[in-house]
Amino acid sequence: MRAAATCCGSTNASALDGARMTATFDVRFHAGRANWPANPFHFQGKGQVVVEPDFVVVRGSTHRSFRFPARAEHRLRMVDIVNAYSEGEDVYFHVLGVRENLAVGFSAPDAATAQRLLALLPARQTEAFAVAHAERNAFHDRIDYWSPSTPVIWTLLALNIGIYFLMWLVRRSLPGGAMGSMLGWGWNSAYDAMLRSAQLVIWGSNVGDRTLHGEWWRLFTSLFLHGSLLHLAFNMIALWQVGQLVERLFGSLRFSALYLVAGLCGSIASVTWNPHVNSVGASGAIFGIVGGLFAFMRRENSGIPPTVVNDLRGTLLPFLVFNLAAGFLYPHTDNAAHIGGLIGGWLAGHLLARSLHVPAERTT
Repeated sequence: MRAAATCCGSTNASALDGARMTATFDVRFHAGRANWPANPFHFQGKGQVVVEPDFVVVRGSTHRSFRFPARAEHRLRMVDIVNAYSEGEDVYFHVLGVRENLAVGFSAPDAATAQRLLALLPARQTEAFAVAHAERNAFHDRIDYWSPSTPVIWTLLALNIGIYFLMWLVRRSLPGGAMGSMLGWGWNSAYDAMLRSAQLVIWGSNVGDRTLHGEWWRLFTSLFLHGSLLHLAFNMIALWQVGQLVERLFGSLRFSALYLVAGLCGSIASVTWNPHVNSVGASGAIFGIVGGLFAFMRRENSGIPPTVVNDLRGTLLPFLVFNLAAGFLYPHTDNAAHIGGLIGGWLAGHLLARSLHVPAERTT
């Protein structure tokens, strides 16, 4: 934090008091980035927030294609600022009467600086915000109480990534495999695709000729195989983003059961609908944990407050609609596994869901 409290020459007492009440903070803005505080001014990168007695001045730069960034500042009246809060180093507040409750967010250098900045902002809260903020805090307190860590997610990430790179190393040792591309494209991608397809069958892909003739273990092993680095990356990012919350809701043991049941349901749907497809990937299980999350939210006395339920629905429904629609448009997507996993996870989620209310809450 840099406090602008300096003055030069002689000045009157009121001017000196005004200078002392002005504080300048170096901050960072994030435009269009998920899981980061957004700002309506489209600022990106380094900027400043100046807290004055009657105004908050927000300064930053907007990036422009093929041109130098444009610097700008916005003066926000202190009397219009409400609902200020911080999460770690991130600071948020609303401005009433501007574009229907303008939401402003940015990141301070650290949590301590964020707290100092927050202390200079008005403490006023709207009734709706106070309720929603209290419910979100209660939700985070509950999952911190029951499941502070996510060991299963990290184990699944390590297994999927490790198996993929082990397969790549083995493939490189095969005749002609040394030139095979890890990414799955290049001048020799057709030959490499043939090697990868044959290797996936050897390592346990869900292919009907094998699975339906006694090799039922392929319903399970195919969940940990991926056809390309891009396939692996998309699935692992989705697993990491969704899976951490779902594991904390269900608990590690129940989450493991949910993941496997959903994955097996996806594999069964895939081999039933497309018995001639060489199917691999964790996406059926990932859709299943999303289905399990929806089931958890429907559970009576789940401990998920209404505000959080609405937040999650608003995030997950577009994810499901987009990915299912893309699955019907993209020919190599196994939508049968996605739908089977989603249904299996939803059913299993009803059986495995628990209450998040902590013991102290149950006695009140």
